Amino acid sequence: MREVLKSMVRSWSLVGPLLVLCVATGTGFVKLVQDVPRPRDRHLAEAVPDNVAGWLVREVPLGATEFVANEVEKVLNYDEVLNREYSRSGQHLGVYVAYWGAGKMPTRLVASHTPDRCWTENGWRCLATKFKFSTAAPGVALQPAEWRLFEAPRGGGQTYVLYWHLVEGKLYDYGERFNNVPHPFAWWKDALQQIAAGSREQYFIRITSSEPWENLWHDPALGEILRGLQKLGLGVPLGS
Repeated sequence: MREVLKSMVRSWSLVGPLLVLCVATGTGFVKLVQDVPRPRDRHLAEAVPDNVAGWLVREVPLGATEFVANEVEKVLNYDEVLNREYSRSGQHLGVYVAYWGAGKMPTRLVASHTPDRCWTENGWRCLATKFKFSTAAPGVALQPAEWRLFEAPRGGGQTYVLYWHLVEGKLYDYGERFNNVPHPFAWWKDALQQIAAGSREQYFIRITSSEPWENLWHDPALGEILRGLQKLGLGVPLGS
């Protein structure tokens, strides 16, 4: 009898996880055949200011050519994107926001397209990193950012970077590491969550500066931009 019980336990140790995966897969399939939620109406351009006193503002294509821009759009598969540059007397601020409605893009794929990976693959070099960095603009409370200092290839100068990834309004946790390669545990966690709950609404937000952020925290232009980003869910949730 004891041997029979041991055999049953061993069998369940193999079959149990498989049943869990099958149930999760079945749940995911039901969600796939249901109607996919519609994304929000176009809203990025309205949230982020396109007219800031003392700064020239222009929309920047996602690639040097139309072909490259189209290829970027195919890879990222977003519902809406904004890529805007603010310039003044040699200073440059950049704002990039991509938006995916629920059911559009797996979290693990959005999480893999960070400056850590995409910029370094294109020849940029990361000089410094800070994790869960708190911004210091007066009157603006944002969720912690990933802070980077990059050097452009071929002597193109340095760029200061802050980026965030929001999943249903919550900050995606990249961990305290340089994310040129996705963390295996996070990748599988995202894959299982997608099977169980489907792809969720997401934003990837990146701002860049040609000079250190501490020189700009009190600049009204940056404050106006950050307040616009708050409208997209980047603000600190109440009670945090």
